[in-house]
Amino acid sequence: MSSTPTWTPTTRAPGSPRSRAGTAIRKRRPRMEAYFTLVRRDLEQLIGSWLLRGWVVLLAAPAAFLVVVAAREDELASETLAAYVAAVLAPLSWIVISVLAGTAVSGEAGTVADSILSKSVTRSEYIWAKITSRLVVFMTIYLSVVIPFAYLIDRYAISNDTSISGVAGGVVLVGVLFVFLTSFGIALSTVFRNSQFAVVAALLTVAVSGAVLQFLGLKWMSTTAVIGGLPETFRGDTPFADQLRVLVVFTALSLAAIVSGVWVFERRDL
Repeated sequence: MSSTPTWTPTTRAPGSPRSRAGTAIRKRRPRMEAYFTLVRRDLEQLIGSWLLRGWVVLLAAPAAFLVVVAAREDELASETLAAYVAAVLAPLSWIVISVLAGTAVSGEAGTVADSILSKSVTRSEYIWAKITSRLVVFMTIYLSVVIPFAYLIDRYAISNDTSISGVAGGVVLVGVLFVFLTSFGIALSTVFRNSQFAVVAALLTVAVSGAVLQFLGLKWMSTTAVIGGLPETFRGDTPFADQLRVLVVFTALSLAAIVSGVWVFERRDL
């Protein structure tokens, strides 16, 4: 007579490897949930900010005006695109990003201390949520404004001297400057407890360093030099090697700023 095998559940010892692994997994899930909750809350706060809304309006209105001008006047498309970036996009974004990134941590000192001391979130979750939300919002706004604007200028400008690769390269270069400024501002926000100091430091450091590096001939490290060379970039006249060097340099600087900001925040006193 054959017997049917039966399965009997076993209880693992609390200290066994699998038991510890299961406990670790269960502990990890709430942390990821806390991170996404922080990101969602921060996104909602940023979207509801009047500063951010005003920034979008001030970017979109001049862009629409320049499209009309380019369609009626004999203006070079590359010069129109570069003028918009230099006169509208760069200065406005420089101010807004410096403010919103510079106050990311220092502007919520009380909230940070309460959340971390109550162990509802970890330091890593908090700082990475701040980095993620701001990069997502700033890059979304940038691409939502610049891509349609570049397309309309390319299509309707009377004197179209741009190239597709040149415009794409210019958009990428300005985008990496956005990422750098955001990362640098958040890093300063972890260093300075006073949010006003962090904002001013971000504004002055980027402006002064850009001018000094351009004067020294280090154009591939200068934000002002990169923006000043956009007409040639949009026309496709900037060598790919030069664009790649700028991309690599500012990507490395952004990563360095992020790593430094996370390191400082995880070790600072609350």
